Amino acid sequence: MTNASRLRRANLLAWLAIAVATALFIVESRGGIRAPSSEKLAAHASVSAQQAIMGSLVNGMNSPPFQTAFAQQLSTMRTQVEDLVSVDQPGSELATAALLARLGDRDRALELLAELQNRIDAGDVTADDKFRKTLNAVTELVDATEHPGARAISEEACADVIKAMGPTGRTLVAQANGDQEELDRLGAAGAVLLVVLVLALLMGCVLALGGIAAIVVFLVMAALGKTAGIGAMDELWSHVYAEMFAVWMFAYLGLAHAPRVVFEIWEGYGNEGPGVDVRLALSVAATIAAAALALWWGTRRGLSLRGIMTAVGFRRFVAMDIVWGVVCWSMGIALLIVGVMLAVVLSKIFGDGHMRASHPIQQMVEESGAAGLFLTYILACVCAPIGEELFFRGALYRNLRQSFGRWGAVGSVVIAIAVSSVLFAAIHPQGLIFIPVLASLAVAFCIMREWRGTINASIVAHAINNAVVLTLNVLMLRG
Repeated sequence: MTNASRLRRANLLAWLAIAVATALFIVESRGGIRAPSSEKLAAHASVSAQQAIMGSLVNGMNSPPFQTAFAQQLSTMRTQVEDLVSVDQPGSELATAALLARLGDRDRALELLAELQNRIDAGDVTADDKFRKTLNAVTELVDATEHPGARAISEEACADVIKAMGPTGRTLVAQANGDQEELDRLGAAGAVLLVVLVLALLMGCVLALGGIAAIVVFLVMAALGKTAGIGAMDELWSHVYAEMFAVWMFAYLGLAHAPRVVFEIWEGYGNEGPGVDVRLALSVAATIAAAALALWWGTRRGLSLRGIMTAVGFRRFVAMDIVWGVVCWSMGIALLIVGVMLAVVLSKIFGDGHMRASHPIQQMVEESGAAGLFLTYILACVCAPIGEELFFRGALYRNLRQSFGRWGAVGSVVIAIAVSSVLFAAIHPQGLIFIPVLASLAVAFCIMREWRGTINASIVAHAINNAVVLTLNVLMLRG
């Protein structure tokens, strides 16, 4: 077997490993492999991201500064709120009922809760005693909103609803008890969110225009051969970068999944599992360890650490990396518009229910304390950007560019951007329907990698994007 054949075989084996790891990522992010179950559905008293957003917006619109201005919108939001109920997710009725009560439609809220109770009684929905207790408490609170403060509701019932539903539950409890001070506080938080969203929209429009201009500049420079690319290509080591990417994926899957299995076994014996803060700390450790293992593998295969960092485009940070990071993010926002449009088209094909995306980090935001929130920011804004850029726009992108070099500069760039961006989007847990949205951001990161020849600006852009999204989630989910 010739040396070229051995290299191609090594590259093929690395890509088979990447395919397997990607499939495992997708299965894991969708809840894992489960045994076939009956047609009964399990009920959970949870609030989706969409319901939390709607609750914050409704509170903000009901606040004194905005109540008059948004009176018309509030009168037409009931249908939008009710559309958030998912028959396939029993338990979503609780948050929807709370929102309907806040909008003054108490009767329809009680109908939804009664319908859910009937499904439980008929055996169509499985619900444990804890959920039944929460359902009864929500029903009592919704009924009490007809005459706020007139009925004595147990503190235990109120605490149960708040624990299960967060700010949405606090709103319902305050409304049922006639606690205007708490409603004003929640309204003020919602008003802040409204202002932030408006400012974010305006800033997004400005950045999108700048991003379009930046993309045009990139295309012109690429046509003139003025972009940095990925540096000198050496096919001798191309397969190693694919191997590093595969090792990184498998290492992260193993390191992130192993503690969960241990915790499940521990809790199965009736013990109390660790809190969110501990789980977050383990996630941070898993992210760092996975990157370290992948880099170590590269050195074991004959590359030096300095050589790896140069090849993947990781350089010493300078002030201009921040400027280029903002430019990169602006391109991402411009492309994000296209991604959202594609996601909407896909939702029309596969159904609107697929548009209800969520991310595990939303639960972390809701349940974590100050230390946990700090760790969440570290995980989302430091560990994830560095790790994912090192291996997606660094190792994987380089391997693809070199593997398809015979297709010419344009062909290899297009393929490298497309494949790495789709893989990046596919392994994230928001749902398959949102692949175009996440892939559009990844395309911007790849463009900057090709433009500047480094991943530094992409790391900055990735960190900015995650920080903005996480902060909005904090405002929406923590009230």
